[in-house]
Amino acid sequence: MVERTAPDIAAVVAAFRPDIVVCDNHFPEFAAAPRVCLMWHGLGWKSCPDHDVAVRFKHVRRLTGVDPRVENPRLIAQCYHERDRAWRIDDWGMAPENCEVVGSCFSDLLLAPPYTREDLIRFYHVDITARPTLLVNLTWHYGRIFPGSWKPTRFRRSPMDEDLTFFRSVLARAADHRANALVCLHDSWRYEAPFRAALYREAGRFRHVEMKHKDEHPDNLADLLVSDAMVSNLSSFVTFFYHLGRSSVHLCPSPGRKVHFMRQTSRGPRAGSAGSGTKWMNPPEDNGGLTAFDAESALAAIDEALTKPDCCRERARDWLDRHIHAPDGRTARRMADALERQTIERGRSQRNWPRAG
Repeated sequence: MVERTAPDIAAVVAAFRPDIVVCDNHFPEFAAAPRVCLMWHGLGWKSCPDHDVAVRFKHVRRLTGVDPRVENPRLIAQCYHERDRAWRIDDWGMAPENCEVVGSCFSDLLLAPPYTREDLIRFYHVDITARPTLLVNLTWHYGRIFPGSWKPTRFRRSPMDEDLTFFRSVLARAADHRANALVCLHDSWRYEAPFRAALYREAGRFRHVEMKHKDEHPDNLADLLVSDAMVSNLSSFVTFFYHLGRSSVHLCPSPGRKVHFMRQTSRGPRAGSAGSGTKWMNPPEDNGGLTAFDAESALAAIDEALTKPDCCRERARDWLDRHIHAPDGRTARRMADALERQTIERGRSQRNWPRAG
């Protein structure tokens, strides 16, 4: 195990001489291996921006010497399902020969967890056994809570009051049901500092609330397992929750409404472009739970999620059937088999490839 940011990472990898490097959107900046397995860390709704796709293709060309838009014997592009594969081919322009339907490796852990809720008690401040837990998952991708139209100005001039009022209402509604609110956020630095601070201030008003950031508490498998219901603003994280068959609420933009996607810059998170024709890989309304377009409907859906634990079981199963290939507990094995075929069937003779980059 080596941190990818370690100063001697290139030398360590060169000494190991791997046959293949497996990565998502974080590519090694040096020639790590002659082959690349390109994975995605979540299947959700937001389409990857065209610029980001171009950057990933550039990295693949740099590492393998072959463009992913043509057959590349040194590339595997992992796909969750035939529908996902079709998107990579039709929208991204990736060559079909490079795309392999494997499924979701993470589903193996959800179907056979390595620990129980009782095992995790000491890792949480809230009581995860005596009280039900509402998992509140707020992605950074939209800058605010509800994906929708807001003016991308500096935080102090942007209309955050509505979001904070809603956030407070969600925590209060969890308290009404005698439930914990486990608020899971992306890495702390992905949010505008004033907005992050405001969320913490609101959370401090309630007793049975716990706030977590991914960079500080990376084991989000545990968060899924200890939760009884979930509310999320279209983070792909919620799709993992479907495997547990529990209730979920999806905060969606009104159909046709402009959506600003956030992007990371050297000066921190900034809003990118928006358009009424926002491109979604999967429509927001196509989800495995309850759909809410405004605060009122979201709070009503949270009531249903906390009082009817099985209300989304069939919807979640239907979504998985249509978007995830064979969640049968053997996906990691299929992924390993694909990696072995890449390094054996396509020839170890390429091991001493001309190192690019």
